[in-house]
Amino acid sequence: MVYFDNNATTQVDREVADLILKYMTEYYANPNSIHQFGVNVENDLEEAREQISELFKVLPTEIFFTSCATESINWVIKGVAKVNKNRGKHIVTSTIEHSAVINTLKQLERDGFEVSYINVNDKGVIDLNELSKNIRQDTILVSLMAANNEVGTLQPVDDAYKIIKEKNEETYFHIDAVQAIGKIPFDLYKYKCDFASFSAHKFHGPKGVGILYKRRGTRIFPFITGGSQENGMRAGTQNVPGIIGTAMALKKSTENLDIMNSNIKNMRDHLAGELLKIGAKIVTPLENSVPNTLAFFFPNIRGDIIVNALSEEEIYVSTTSACSSKIKSFSRVMESMGYKNDEASGMIRISLSHLNKDDEAELFLIKLKNVLKFLNY
Repeated sequence: MVYFDNNATTQVDREVADLILKYMTEYYANPNSIHQFGVNVENDLEEAREQISELFKVLPTEIFFTSCATESINWVIKGVAKVNKNRGKHIVTSTIEHSAVINTLKQLERDGFEVSYINVNDKGVIDLNELSKNIRQDTILVSLMAANNEVGTLQPVDDAYKIIKEKNEETYFHIDAVQAIGKIPFDLYKYKCDFASFSAHKFHGPKGVGILYKRRGTRIFPFITGGSQENGMRAGTQNVPGIIGTAMALKKSTENLDIMNSNIKNMRDHLAGELLKIGAKIVTPLENSVPNTLAFFFPNIRGDIIVNALSEEEIYVSTTSACSSKIKSFSRVMESMGYKNDEASGMIRISLSHLNKDDEAELFLIKLKNVLKFLNY
């Protein structure tokens, strides 16, 4: 098997999985219980929060645990909208955001909010001048991704923050950092924002754990009500095994990042060169992207045909975002970058991890060439 779909999800690190199992079978008390067993587990939970905050260079009280990045994103967008609606109902985002952002904003549009969508260039980078022009006095939130999930483009979120605060210091800035962690050095001392969303299963942690960074002093409405968990901001018993595992996964994914990235980038760039030789068109801007992602297409061939053919050979790649691939036949991101519909429908995405080996890349190329030969390409 060759698994090249790591932007969709990653294999849980073995050591992380062992730790999670330990907290499911040995240290399983409810962290909200007042007996000593529960207190001990709560202490471990808070230690994990502190470890994560140190890696992000923020305060432990600024870290909140959710069930996934989609929940974190919904919480930010809807929570900011609800608490600030008397100040303004205008939100800014880009045309290439994840469906968790786009569809949540569309729901707000139906509720009377106004959303401005910033265009991107042919490399998938947002137009900062257009961003500046769209920040108004009634703009309550700007939401942008740090790295695109489909083509891997890195966004100038540090410049965006400066522009936003210069135009309106009361406008909140949210970074969708899901595809950045474990791929580029990322901390919230460098990448300044008011909110940031993360997902554990994207960096070899478990599914079912999301993280929300909320800068101290920001105002947001609680998304899930009930108990007093997460400082009264997000009710529900915390997923302690998952959170403990997430802290370890985050630490491991940020250690030796330069070495891992160098190996991954070399493999990605080698694949790009070989794909060009057999007629592929490369979409990912290799000079400004996360090192693990490679989007490409073959003219006049639908991407899903190739993906399904490779799947039969146990070679696993993808077309668009896993959250969108089953409901649309072309890449919305490529369309925003100026590609035609027939080109966007041909998109294939390879997304690597440090677990992938060179022989897997060679096997992928062999199987892909066989598919193209079968299709008379």
